[in-house]
Amino acid sequence: MFSGYREAQELPRVIHISIARYHRHLPQPGEPLTFLVSIHEEGTGVTWQQNVQVSLEQEQDLVDAVHALHLWSLDLANTPEQAWELVDMIGEQLFDIFIKPAGWGVLQNLAPTAVLLDVDETILNLPWELIRWPDGPVILQEPFGRLVTTRVPLQPGRDPLQEDAVVRFLVVANPTSDLGITESTIATLTELEGNHGPFRVEVDVLAEDKATVANFLKKLEGSDFDILHFAGHAYLHPDQPGHSALRFADGDLTADEVVALTEVWEKAPYFVFNSACESARGVRGLRLVSQDNQGNGLAAAFLATGVYGYAGYFWPVTNSGAGMFMSTFYRAMFMLENVGLAYLEARRRVAGELPVEEGDLTAYSAVLYGDAASKHRRDIYTAA
Repeated sequence: MFSGYREAQELPRVIHISIARYHRHLPQPGEPLTFLVSIHEEGTGVTWQQNVQVSLEQEQDLVDAVHALHLWSLDLANTPEQAWELVDMIGEQLFDIFIKPAGWGVLQNLAPTAVLLDVDETILNLPWELIRWPDGPVILQEPFGRLVTTRVPLQPGRDPLQEDAVVRFLVVANPTSDLGITESTIATLTELEGNHGPFRVEVDVLAEDKATVANFLKKLEGSDFDILHFAGHAYLHPDQPGHSALRFADGDLTADEVVALTEVWEKAPYFVFNSACESARGVRGLRLVSQDNQGNGLAAAFLATGVYGYAGYFWPVTNSGAGMFMSTFYRAMFMLENVGLAYLEARRRVAGELPVEEGDLTAYSAVLYGDAASKHRRDIYTAA
């Protein structure tokens, strides 16, 4: 009604799948996990819901399988065939526990053009990107992004209406000087410099021994970078996730120190891509940020600063996979002007071109926190 929609166009259908813990207290050891799962199509007036309880046995099976894939990514256990079996098993379990059977009946009638998973902050330890419909992995079908449900007040992001037409990059490349991708990473990103339609791109680089924490903080002080790209090493500290860190030439920048970056920069970047192992993970059963400002891993810490979008990896990934994913993503992002579609294009490329027999998990390890639907919205197409 009163629509600008035309039959030749495909109506965007952005689907939110929310997995929310409705207890205020954090889950206790030995406590079955209870969730309210809802499915909502943007621009419509009804949300479908169901209650889900995850048994201790189901949770342990998922945790064990995730750990086994982590060992595979470190070349410590399993074969490529076993790794792909674990990928399928985890994806099917996530579907069976949280969606099936009634939720699938709802989703079949929606035909989404993007899927946003509103996942509770206490279950960031699970690889939600592996969830699969009966006809295959969701992440290879449509743009897929995580939105985190939290009870913690967060820093506001920047106001897009106050922004200029310059996209400013800060690139931190190979601070530990032990990766063979420094030149290719810098070349890929510096090639983006110049005009892209209404945008102009500028790139500032800190590489190898110049990529120190001190130089990084100096660059950020009072800065206005739109995109921060880190290509290096990171790790998750499972016992003290606030000590999870990015490794620089002169030491670590911890998740807790990331939370404090709001005191350094003038405005948080729109988008952070941590092209580093375990940079998208969190620990089970914790807030995004605790009352004493302890971040639950690097992704949680950056999101808490007001970053709108955050990309990283769940498991360790190969240099070739990370390089291919990064180059494909950025070129597609400026061509399509859509983060979610660009991320989908990068996933599909690495999934299709990296050798299956080697069990490279880059496409499945890549995580996108934020709005994967971008400007493609039903209300825009149906505006009066």
